[in-house]
Amino acid sequence: MTPHPKAQEASDKTDGTGPQEYEEAATRFCSRDNCFNYKDLKECAQCKSVRYCSKECQRNDWKLHKPTCAYNAQQFAAVEGGEPLLQRNLRHWVARFYSTLVSAAIRGLDLRFDWDRINQGGIIIGLEPRPHLNVGSRWRVGMVAARPNESIFEMLDKVGMMERYRDEVFPGHEEARKRLRESSGGRSDYAYVVILASNCGPDALEGDHPPTYRFTPVDVHREMVNRMPVEFFTVNWREDFTEQVEEDRPTKHLAPGSLTRS
Repeated sequence: MTPHPKAQEASDKTDGTGPQEYEEAATRFCSRDNCFNYKDLKECAQCKSVRYCSKECQRNDWKLHKPTCAYNAQQFAAVEGGEPLLQRNLRHWVARFYSTLVSAAIRGLDLRFDWDRINQGGIIIGLEPRPHLNVGSRWRVGMVAARPNESIFEMLDKVGMMERYRDEVFPGHEEARKRLRESSGGRSDYAYVVILASNCGPDALEGDHPPTYRFTPVDVHREMVNRMPVEFFTVNWREDFTEQVEEDRPTKHLAPGSLTRS
């Protein structure tokens, strides 16, 4: 039940690989559409859910980011005494595995074979804690699945989140999708991932740590989808995703024109 003492250090070390590999191989790019800079990214100070390479990119992306920013910032503001541990660890996990989430959305929704499925559903992930030297790797996958929108709405209703998602998050998401499609000439769109992180499992943390939820839009490019090898869609993507997280192998350089796997 008690995690390794070093597992709480905000280190960028990884077991068996070292920091240099991840310094030179990006796991996430600038959050502005069509900007693939990955060095010296800075978090949005309000919501801490996106990262930009420059003030210019942050300003230009504001209209797209504003709805999600407001929602995540409200979650932070509602908490007294600082950011909860599970929420902090989840924030770092999403940043580390963002490209892995993009790949999961593409494969889980079968976007190579039917681009319209981006309108019909999303990816849902359940996480539980695990000890790890890297603050961005302190979760293991309990479940991951592609689900139709109606199924995800039912799940959110069961955990008491549907009203907020229906009134705030999903309308903002659809507006952001519309602007992204217009700005990219239809070449890009947002899929979405809903993450539920709970303090359960064999490595549950001691103390009271309420569950945390995160709605994560992922920017998907048609060229990126078309360049994915067909065999990516014939293997079990859920097992592949789970193994990448378990072995701390986030997908790197997932950008139009290049696709590299660990």
